[in-house]
Amino acid sequence: MSNKPNAYANVFLCILLLLLFTSITRADTVEKAVIEPITLDENELQWLSEHQPIRVGVDGYFPPYSYINENGQIVGMAIDTLFLMGKKLNIQFELSDETRWPNIVKNLQKKDIDIVLTMVNTPNREKKFLFTSPIVYKSLVIIGKKNKHHIHNRSDIANKTIALVKGYQYTDKIIDEFPSVTPLLVDNMREAMEAVQANQADAAITFFAAANYYQLKYSFSDLKFVAFYEKNNANESIAVRNDFPILASIMQKGLSSLSSAEKIAINEAWGANITLPKDYQDLIEFAAVAGVLILLLSVWILQTRRNNQALTIANINTANANMALNELKNNLEQNVLERTLQLTISENRYRGLVESLEDEYIFYQHDIEGFIQYVSPSVTHILGLTISGFGEYYYKYLTDNPKNKLISGYIQRIINGEKLAPFEMEIFAANGIIHTFEVLERPMYDDNGECIGCEGIAHDVTSRKQQQDMLYQLSHYDDLTGLINRYFFKILLDENIQTCLQNQQTLALLFLDLTRFKIINDNFGHSAGDYILQQAATRISTTLKGTFTVSRFGGDKFCIALPNTSADDANVIATELVDVFQHHFEFLEQTIILGCRVGISLFPEDGQDAEAILSQADSALYEAKKRPNGVAFCNKQQALHNKRRLVIEQGLRKALADNVVEQYQLFAVYQPLIILPSQELAGFEALMRWQHPEFGMISPAEFIPIAENTGLIFELSRWMLQTVSQQLVRWHEQHFDFKRVSVNLSALELMNINLADDLLAIITATGAQPKWFKFEITETALMAIPEQSIEILQKLIQADIHVAIDDFGTGYSSLAYLKSLPATMLKIDQSFIQNLIHSAEDQAVVKAVINMAHSLGKCVTAEGVELQDQLDFLIEHHCDVAQGYYFSKPMNADDAYHKYAVITNSMDDGAH
Repeated sequence: MSNKPNAYANVFLCILLLLLFTSITRADTVEKAVIEPITLDENELQWLSEHQPIRVGVDGYFPPYSYINENGQIVGMAIDTLFLMGKKLNIQFELSDETRWPNIVKNLQKKDIDIVLTMVNTPNREKKFLFTSPIVYKSLVIIGKKNKHHIHNRSDIANKTIALVKGYQYTDKIIDEFPSVTPLLVDNMREAMEAVQANQADAAITFFAAANYYQLKYSFSDLKFVAFYEKNNANESIAVRNDFPILASIMQKGLSSLSSAEKIAINEAWGANITLPKDYQDLIEFAAVAGVLILLLSVWILQTRRNNQALTIANINTANANMALNELKNNLEQNVLERTLQLTISENRYRGLVESLEDEYIFYQHDIEGFIQYVSPSVTHILGLTISGFGEYYYKYLTDNPKNKLISGYIQRIINGEKLAPFEMEIFAANGIIHTFEVLERPMYDDNGECIGCEGIAHDVTSRKQQQDMLYQLSHYDDLTGLINRYFFKILLDENIQTCLQNQQTLALLFLDLTRFKIINDNFGHSAGDYILQQAATRISTTLKGTFTVSRFGGDKFCIALPNTSADDANVIATELVDVFQHHFEFLEQTIILGCRVGISLFPEDGQDAEAILSQADSALYEAKKRPNGVAFCNKQQALHNKRRLVIEQGLRKALADNVVEQYQLFAVYQPLIILPSQELAGFEALMRWQHPEFGMISPAEFIPIAENTGLIFELSRWMLQTVSQQLVRWHEQHFDFKRVSVNLSALELMNINLADDLLAIITATGAQPKWFKFEITETALMAIPEQSIEILQKLIQADIHVAIDDFGTGYSSLAYLKSLPATMLKIDQSFIQNLIHSAEDQAVVKAVINMAHSLGKCVTAEGVELQDQLDFLIEHHCDVAQGYYFSKPMNADDAYHKYAVITNSMDDGAH
């Protein structure tokens, strides 16, 4: 038994030595983290001298690894790692201005950049790029709302709406693994988390570190970490263009040279050593074993302490007895002197402590009237006031803040013996700056027990108040426009509703969004979009009168609450807002034309709480987009229409996503164009069709406007052109002389000045030839921005692509522009052909268009030909080409081939 304490002591000593060795080893490792250059061979050095600087693509929306900070700079852990490698390798890196992920990947494919800093290494990408070992380790996590408990693990996301970042590799994988998931595709991870907070999605799947960053930065207090989706699933490497293997080798050398100390230093510089979140099972087991050992050690120490305490108490008792005997022998006068000296020392220490509180605390005393009798020297350090100059009544230094008017009442209650909690006061410093203090006062008494004043400690909480105000601002207000945010607006809206309910008043809610805003963002950049949003907020606030609350609800949407406002008054206000947004915006000498639409709901008619009337106003907004005046109230029929519209929009997003279920099927059909009068094939018009799993075949007249309003039209048009290009390559290989095939362009696409280059890039990438195509543009779209449209069309003509003006006669074309348009064909709208035989007016229009087109050297196509009499009239008046059910309905590619293919023994590229 006597050896056990020694054994425990040896174990304890070993643990201490092990911890000391670990600390010394780590400290030694950190101290050795000195940047040392890397030795490269002659070939590598020669290659670098010919290719610097190295162009780098960086994802600007991937915090904390890489992101754009408030100053417009690209920063992050991966950026620091890159530049540390640059110092070791003596490489100059040049960061690309393009920070959107899909465009970064395209730039690497086109070799406009040399490397991408962070990219997941997949089998498909290994065919295109070279990869280093991982530079970033990540895990995917599921983020949900705190008050919802329907998702506990990754399998629970089935049949849910999940917010995913479009263009990221894991998005396609999740959709493929969970076909029942409804993906809500957003531009970045912040928008994914906003969608969950706004109940637009049940959860978001994103990266652990990025989610943690956004939750702290934007105060997503309603969100929580639900579960891992996949641990260590998406480690990111440096991707290098495939024709630079020597650069891949150099970057791997730089990456391999990074020491643990250097990696730790970079991680800690960003606030945390962010690695793969660990499985805590091992830690729990370790903690259990350690707990047993600690328990045993604690029992031993406790027993030893008890023994030692017994000995100590015995010794103390003996010493005390001896001291008592000795003290009785001492002189009574000497004892009093010692006591007095001790009291003096204690008092001096107390005063020294008080007078050393220079940074945050002021100690003071004042009489019953409020005259300050003592103040500590810290008043000079904090407020810049001298001690001698502070001999005044306290209220001389107070600001006019209403809370200061309560202080005299607090002091009187303290003098009367009441104990109060700390209260706040505001005081002017010598330089005029206002300081906020948290004050705790207690009464002072004389020898007779009479209250003679108060003494207190004032704690300077100015910095803390400023931080609290800043956090409040960030969590309740939009940092771009200064308006209140969605979270705070809902709180205030509920309060307004309760007030209106008590006063038996109505309340109008206006839901406003900007038209064509996404196009402005895509074509002019986010700086232009931010400027437009700021100006829009100003226009709304300055237009409204009386009592109102305005919020930026997210993106380009704004919400306005108007208490005690009738339906008629709300309609007048909404119409006025629509008129205000008719005026254009100016940005960097560019004229930007937008507009707005307003949906209106009313309390109590349309709902009894904030969520209900917000939903109804959002439904009314969809109806407003279809009305000429841009204003609409909600109704039940419209709510059903909006529900269908939402299902169509979600289905369209799935149809455009990669690797989705086959039931969301978009496909192309082809309607022949016939030469008159010979009735030979002049080509085809490619038309888009959509077989929806719930609604069946949906007309393009229904889903194309939805695509235009949501911005999906750009993806839809690119899908259509790529599909048609691939089909024409197959027909060409089958020796099918299909002449030219027409593809329709949306009016919104003409706002892209680079449209011609984008279209030619898609055609070339599929192996098709420009001379196989004809693009159709409506007359109305063409006349919206004629100068830019003409410039785009001229580029297409120069590339040997034909251009047709569709629906001619329905718009208001200027002959001055018409004669200069580089179009090869005018298409007469089918509305003029439908009643051609019985309408003299339609006959006159058709003849006029044919004659005018021929005089300008252009061909004419008539759409919608269904009857023999219509065809005879067109032939009689020399129409060049006809199209319609008389000849054929739109058919699939195989049927078109079998009906019109002509096989020849000798075909060359000039046959088309």
